[in-house]
Amino acid sequence: MGPRKQIRLRKDHEEILRLANARSSLLEFTTKGNPPTTYFFTVHLKGLMLAPDGKRAIVRDVHKFELRLGAHYPSDPPDVTWRTPIFHPNIRGEAVCHSQQWSPAWSLADFIIEIGDMIRMDKYNTGSPLDRKASNWVEKNEDRFPIDHRTLRPAEHKITIKPRLK
Repeated sequence: MGPRKQIRLRKDHEEILRLANARSSLLEFTTKGNPPTTYFFTVHLKGLMLAPDGKRAIVRDVHKFELRLGAHYPSDPPDVTWRTPIFHPNIRGEAVCHSQQWSPAWSLADFIIEIGDMIRMDKYNTGSPLDRKASNWVEKNEDRFPIDHRTLRPAEHKITIKPRLK
């Protein structure tokens, strides 16, 4: 592994640490490698899963996925493997379709925030679904989204400038 890639992997890891610290009640992770090339995430956001009867969507608030950074990262997107049940048009079984959601200029933390938005049904693509049943359900229930109004996005700092009293 070249020095530029090591620097990128270390910076990505530092940003994910900052994100996890800023959103400690919502995001946990462990890693493998030094610098890390495999991440194991647990996200505490409300999303959907198919009920055991297979006929309705129910809320689930713990989601787990694995993220691997391949030999051609960051040119190639991270490989995401879903580990818990989820009902989402772009996630089926362990497969996650995120092809429209990656740019080598993005940090890994940005990517994790986008996955969080997928969990809470703030981001989805019904035009090219992996799960047709979820896609059809989403199209009929879009008024319910996002499922969770919390986000992995760190809070914005707002600056207010008050006029001077004369």
